[in-house]
Amino acid sequence: MIIAAFICLFIFTFTLFPGIFAIFSTFIINGKFSLFFLFQILKASYFYQSLFISFVYSITVTVIGTFFAFFVSKWIHKWKGLMFLLTIVWIIPPYIGVPIWRAILEKNSFINLYLNPLHSFFTATVVSSWFLIPFSSFFFYSVIEKINKRYFEAFSLESSNSTIYYLKIVFPNIKNEFYSMLLLNFINAFKDFQIPWLLTEGGAPTKFGITSKGVIGATTNLEVLIYKFFNSETNVNELGAISTLTMLFILLLIFIWHRFKNRQFKTKPNLISIKSLSFLSSFEFILLILWSLSIFISIYSIFSLAFSDSSNIFLHGKFTLNNFRFVISDNFLIALKNSIIIAISTGVLTAFFSSIFAYNIARFKNGEKLLSFLNSLKIITGIHLLVFIFFIMAKLRILNTLSSIVLLSVSREIPLGALLFFSFYRDFPKEIFYLSKIDGVPTNKFFTKILLPNSIPILVSIFLLGFLSSFNAFISPLILLFDESKYPVSIKLYEYVGTISNHYPEWNYFAAGSILNLFVLSVIILILKKFITFSYLKDL
Repeated sequence: MIIAAFICLFIFTFTLFPGIFAIFSTFIINGKFSLFFLFQILKASYFYQSLFISFVYSITVTVIGTFFAFFVSKWIHKWKGLMFLLTIVWIIPPYIGVPIWRAILEKNSFINLYLNPLHSFFTATVVSSWFLIPFSSFFFYSVIEKINKRYFEAFSLESSNSTIYYLKIVFPNIKNEFYSMLLLNFINAFKDFQIPWLLTEGGAPTKFGITSKGVIGATTNLEVLIYKFFNSETNVNELGAISTLTMLFILLLIFIWHRFKNRQFKTKPNLISIKSLSFLSSFEFILLILWSLSIFISIYSIFSLAFSDSSNIFLHGKFTLNNFRFVISDNFLIALKNSIIIAISTGVLTAFFSSIFAYNIARFKNGEKLLSFLNSLKIITGIHLLVFIFFIMAKLRILNTLSSIVLLSVSREIPLGALLFFSFYRDFPKEIFYLSKIDGVPTNKFFTKILLPNSIPILVSIFLLGFLSSFNAFISPLILLFDESKYPVSIKLYEYVGTISNHYPEWNYFAAGSILNLFVLSVIILILKKFITFSYLKDL
């Protein structure tokens, strides 16, 4: 009980308490209750412009990404190579993929990310959707696989059009999961910072974006706005007001979804003609080809830049390996060491505390509800709370340390890890537990000698999840670290190209570092993959 309470307090410190800190900063000024900063933000035009951009951006990304992912999951059955392509995109972190797309788009004379608001906005939504597709496709594919295969066998007797099958049979059977994915993708897009910032730096400037706080660009959503305010040392009360309103809108969206998720809507299933469905199948195929080409273009761009002696994307350089030599000599190995220390520490601590936490609350009636609540807290996290975690870290005197990144990452990963362990403990054969009781095996010894050895696949999976999430962390090091000797790989690579306002990006060094980074990630995943299917109970 004490251990469970301690872990809950640890999780709240970096999820719930920053939100309370933001609310407190909004309403308490010099020790007195005040609505001054809340009304100041509610009167500001820049807030409504950023809020509008956040909503339109989120809707566009959600519609493009979710629906395309649904159709990709359909084509996986026909083309197994899609699983490989999805894995490639999933492995590439945004701090590598987004700058590469920036380089590709900057070379295109038809797209102006600097000055054209429509170009910058829609390219940001397309790139964001590109990163959203793998997870959504994997999710839909796993759900579709659970549908009774007899439905397809019966349907194939009447029609061979798979699009009709997916619209009339598959979708009605997974619509709840589909709507849940829509909500999840919308909230993630609403909180998106990396892609608008790394691709366009919140630009391009808009005609209506001239405000008292500077220029609001076409991709200056609320998260980008908060980061700009944070960097400009804006009053903490003003930051608190914007963060509080951001959390309020996220909670309002969740409430609306829960209110209407079970409502039945009247539909007209026969409205779509066979001709339209044939066109839709052709359109899907064309989009799938374009998406596949985009993956090959991005991979080709990384390698062509990495082996070029020119840092300018507009000049064709000669083949060279000097970029890798330069990167290795430019403290890249120190950054890689920092990333590995952060990732291993996060993976080990997450797996260890998740298993203990789940085991301690498994005996409580409402243990699963507690885990669901802790996991739901991740929905309200984002850069709007991270700026207040910055102040918490400063109070704890661990700001600008690798420990700050590890603690934050572990607090975010424990709820999911504990939920996976909880499901495993619940389904563990009760006969073994009863036999151990008869033999007088103590509870702690049963956990260490029986449960843990048989949960190696889950331990490795949770370690891998914690490792990857912390190794690829970008926003938290960007906020919490300011000593170059402590930078992880993500920030080191960011230094080479910066944002779109950097007129002298070193693309060749960035690409060389990215290849080294992806190589390390791939090797680690391959090494750990063989342990995921291991269990002492597999032969029982």
